[in-house]
Amino acid sequence: MEKLSKYRAIARQVIDDYARYKPSFGNIDLSPVYDTERDHYLLVSFGWNGERRVHSTIVHLRVFEEKIWLERDETEEGVTQDLLALGVIKEDIVLAFYHLEDRKLTEFAIA
Repeated sequence: MEKLSKYRAIARQVIDDYARYKPSFGNIDLSPVYDTERDHYLLVSFGWNGERRVHSTIVHLRVFEEKIWLERDETEEGVTQDLLALGVIKEDIVLAFYHLEDRKLTEFAIA
C-alpha cells in the first residue's frame, strides 16, 4: 500500500511539474486532470494557436497493479526520465503506448 501511495504522489508531481510550463506559441493553457478513484493522471493542453484550435493530452499516467503505466507522452525529454529520477524503478514503469511485443524490447516492465 505504501508503494501505491508513493506512485500516486509521484504521478501527481510529474503532472504538476509539466503544468507549470507555458507553451512558447499560441494562447494555450496546460491543465492537470486527476481521476483519483481510477488512478489516472493527465496533462491536457487547450486554447488557440492563431486560427487553429488546440486540445490534446500531453501526458497520461495511470497507476495500476502497483506500477506506473505511461499511456501517452508527448514531452520532448520523456516522462520516463522524470519517473526514474523520482525513484520509480524500471520494473515498475510500463510504456503502455508501445505494443506488448515491442515492450519486450525495452528495459522497462512489459505489463
